[in-house]
Amino acid sequence: MAFDHGQLNEILCVLKAGNTQALDGILITVGRRMFALALGIVKNREDAEDVLQESFLKIAKGIHAYREDTNGYAWVMRIVRNCAFDFLRKRKIRATEDIDSFFHLSDEGYSEEKQARSLVLEEAISRLQQEEKRVIYYRYYLEFTVREIARETGMSKSGVQRAIESAEKKLKEFLGQNDG
Repeated sequence: MAFDHGQLNEILCVLKAGNTQALDGILITVGRRMFALALGIVKNREDAEDVLQESFLKIAKGIHAYREDTNGYAWVMRIVRNCAFDFLRKRKIRATEDIDSFFHLSDEGYSEEKQARSLVLEEAISRLQQEEKRVIYYRYYLEFTVREIARETGMSKSGVQRAIESAEKKLKEFLGQNDG
């Protein structure tokens, strides 16, 4: 489900200006995505709810560090991701990010046609190399910029760009073969 990035950035600016009711706006705008990310990491619904609660506390406490000219969605999702890993570390659970689990794209609420398209895309993504899945996850799921992906992965910006281009080419080829 798409959302307006500008709207989220406005909500973050309102929160930064001191209006804590803006936290409700964050929940409404990207709460489901935040929960899905937390659940994908901690693998337990109740724990994911705890992570989400901690994430909102960190967002509220750390809003002064948010820069208005940056990607607010990536900023929020990075906080959720870090809270989930902190949660696991505190419980001495080995923190892993199973990127494959984030590419479950179909939803029971989707029409049959949309479910079928989602399953084809899932199949296409499953055929990518792990590094390609990783950059696709960061670029399209977390919506990081190439620079942010490079910083997160330790790859060069040109290496990230090549991996994204390679993955996109493979996805287009696979999806083109399955159009008919």
